[in-house]
Amino acid sequence: MSRKALHSMERCLTRRGIMRASLGATLASRVKSAAAQSVPLVFGYPVGQPGRVFGDGFLVRHGYATENTWYLPGYRHAGEDWYTTEGDAAGTGVYAAAAGEVVFTGSDYPGRVVIIRHDYDLYSMYGHLDYALLVGTGNVVERGQPLGTILARTDGRAPSHLHFEIRTFLTTPEVNGDSPRYGFACGVDCPPGPGYWPIDAPEHPSVIGWRNPTHVIADHTEVLDGSEAVVAMTATGEANVWSAPQPDDAEPLRSLLLRPGDHYALLAIDAGPAASEGTSAEAYRLWYRLAMTDGTLGWVQAALPSANDSGSDGRPSSVRFAFLPAVVAD
Repeated sequence: MSRKALHSMERCLTRRGIMRASLGATLASRVKSAAAQSVPLVFGYPVGQPGRVFGDGFLVRHGYATENTWYLPGYRHAGEDWYTTEGDAAGTGVYAAAAGEVVFTGSDYPGRVVIIRHDYDLYSMYGHLDYALLVGTGNVVERGQPLGTILARTDGRAPSHLHFEIRTFLTTPEVNGDSPRYGFACGVDCPPGPGYWPIDAPEHPSVIGWRNPTHVIADHTEVLDGSEAVVAMTATGEANVWSAPQPDDAEPLRSLLLRPGDHYALLAIDAGPAASEGTSAEAYRLWYRLAMTDGTLGWVQAALPSANDSGSDGRPSSVRFAFLPAVVAD
């Protein structure tokens, strides 16, 4: 087993051991049973086309904590908006990012919202789903289990997409209490929340409890013997291969021609902190250590900032993927 997998297992076991009694014995028992089916807690990307790698063919517009200039200027995004790079995302499958218990299904975001509890302090949220959900509140789900599909938007406010969050709370006074700190509220104790945080607020979204989804997923991606990474459809040109995941402290080894669909052995992953306090797509850090066909072992940047969208300060707010774990959606 890899060092990363052992670390994730130790952390998962520690968290399970301190589950808070205040959540109720029945709920705690159900979630503990769900967690026991997935040790270590393993995450994957939340969207995919049947028969293709999860996340392939998608662009994260409005990444975590970036300013959503064209939709809601002056506010930071509390999650990630997943759009298809070609065509409309309506009808695309949405999948559980990790094993857990469905603790909320409802609202009109527009579209339904699903929230899954993976641990006592770790939740994932899926917004703008079609009204015909495949799961209900109380269901225990596995990683990669279908939850529904992306809603076909007809309100003219945004193209069809998945709003995806990872956070440490189901409800918290600052976001969905009776006196939230900003001018948006879906109601007292309404779990979805608005998905935004004022850009001039003294607290970063990470301080409130939101997390960078890409960093969390990477930190909980299972890397075992035989794991592979695939070159994503959004990859172009060449990638620089480095001796370490931080080029400032690394040596260039070679360049790698990016041909979408090519597979490489995935040896390790290096990602930024879950509670990242960056405010542009440049704060995303995701590196894969790959084995090349010529025997070279080196690090490549798997997620890169994209100028597809930018904040009012001109910094990029979109993220494109050059490499993805080779896990195929059903």
